[in-house]
Amino acid sequence: NELHVEEGVLVVGARTTLAEIEAFCRDRVPEFARLLTLFGSPQIKANATLAGNIGNGSPIADTLPFLYAMDAHVELIGATGTRLASIEPFFKGYKSLDLAPDELIRRILVPLPAADEILKLYKVSRRRELDISAVTAAVRLTLGRGKVRRIRAIRLAMGGVGPTVLRLRRTEAFLLGQPFDLERMTAAGDMAQSEIAPLSDVRGSADYRLRLAANLLVKAYHEIQAQEAQPA
Repeated sequence: NELHVEEGVLVVGARTTLAEIEAFCRDRVPEFARLLTLFGSPQIKANATLAGNIGNGSPIADTLPFLYAMDAHVELIGATGTRLASIEPFFKGYKSLDLAPDELIRRILVPLPAADEILKLYKVSRRRELDISAVTAAVRLTLGRGKVRRIRAIRLAMGGVGPTVLRLRRTEAFLLGQPFDLERMTAAGDMAQSEIAPLSDVRGSADYRLRLAANLLVKAYHEIQAQEAQPA
């Protein structure tokens, strides 16, 4: 099963299991490996694949916010050859993929976080383990140096809040260049609620998901602050 890093890009073959990816990423992308510990049981991860999680087309697939935040690409193979599809437009709607009838997912290409980038991934479910997510999220950012640390780059993605995973572009634009502080992240959480359209189902109401979207950005702030305060 194909699994390697090539010029800063994680290359994952379609048959590579999530258990193999979790072990491989433990030192390379520890935040993604941590998320995969919550994905499912060892038996599930020994059979489940990243390609399968993508191909299922679900907006609550646990791996998708990470792939959106990292601007991953899906390599497809069909009767006419291979092509690369960016992960975001690959999802055309609920359970609808940019995939021709003769095409299969061959590989997934995921750029790895740079050394100065911060990555936080979230899966919210009623049970910590062996449960389907209500909301998933990814926060990827770069902070400037200095007494007032400003947000130099940011990407936000959330699942379970629409027919596909959503990039929160208005919230990203609001935060870009701003000081990284509780006031801004709280305001960003409020703005994030205006970018999503969650439904109510057995895993939570629309109001619950709206509140989660806001709270996860504040949670990310507190976790990053604690992480930054730790001695190197």
